[in-house]
Amino acid sequence: MISKTFIKKLKSEIENAGSGRAKIIRETNSLLREAKHAGFQIHRCAIKEAELSLSSIEKRLKELVQEAEKRGLRDEPTLKSAIEEFLESIFFLRVAQEKTLPPKLSFKVKADEQLGALSDLTGELVRAATLEATKGNFSSIKKYRNATEELFGVLLQMDLRGILRQKRDDARRNLKRLEDILYDVSLKK
Repeated sequence: MISKTFIKKLKSEIENAGSGRAKIIRETNSLLREAKHAGFQIHRCAIKEAELSLSSIEKRLKELVQEAEKRGLRDEPTLKSAIEEFLESIFFLRVAQEKTLPPKLSFKVKADEQLGALSDLTGELVRAATLEATKGNFSSIKKYRNATEELFGVLLQMDLRGILRQKRDDARRNLKRLEDILYDVSLKK
């Protein structure tokens, strides 16, 4: 009743998707870790090292995205997470260097990945401002607060749902934290 060729084709497609998914998961785990480490390097002012790491990650992500697209796995959650973490770190680097966002990338990223990274970036800016507060560096704190306010303004323009809406709410809280840090440091001036 059911064609053996049909069953063989289905089995082949499932196995191919499974092996492709396993490879993506394996490779994106290390890329995610490396992208987080690049963000840490930026916090520690190791900009050159962060740039080299991010350049290497971008090349590997480009290859992985191309392979995922061929296999119909572009929306694999671990890949999206790695891309989002990479974007967050590269956006943080651009803010630290006072360059505009977004940078030109060698592969196409999706709007939800970029919006998630922009939202998460506000958390990195809070951490950076906290480090600057220990040094009493009012101008850097103000720069991070202004960047967060601009990012939050962009996020407010979007009709976000689900996790992106939660991330936007986190960005709102991060803006409040930055305003509190700025206020506290201004009192000590």
